[in-house]
Amino acid sequence: MINKIYKTIHNKFYRFFKFVFFIRYLFAIFFVAILLFLSIPHFFDYRAKDKIIKTYLSKNYNLDIKDYKNIKFNSFPLPHLEMNNLKMNFNSKKINLKTQKLLLYPRLISLYNYKNFQVRKLRLENSFFETNLKNIKRLKNSIYDLQKKIY
Repeated sequence: MINKIYKTIHNKFYRFFKFVFFIRYLFAIFFVAILLFLSIPHFFDYRAKDKIIKTYLSKNYNLDIKDYKNIKFNSFPLPHLEMNNLKMNFNSKKINLKTQKLLLYPRLISLYNYKNFQVRKLRLENSFFETNLKNIKRLKNSIYDLQKKIY
């Protein structure tokens, strides 16, 4: 009796089971590929790429980086570059900015191609502006006039 049920199930659902067992290998390959894609940038030397990052920030966000402590890549929860203890100028030499953390969220293509480096979002954490009262209006206008927003 059991043998008869086994033959019936095996004959009716053979194609379905074959398809499901094939799909599990595709999911495994896809998962390993994504894991490698996000973990390989941890081994890059971002000190060598700092010139490209500085020029990008200068052109698009008007941030001229003078000094920073280190750059590292974090892949989770979203892939991003983290720069610590920055000293920079915003839009001119009269507005100084000190930041504990600068988080750059690059596009996924930009993780490997630094010739066309692009950032989706830029986030400043624990920032302090140093400026005169006369420059506050210029600071406000320059922040609002940016095409790409700073969080």
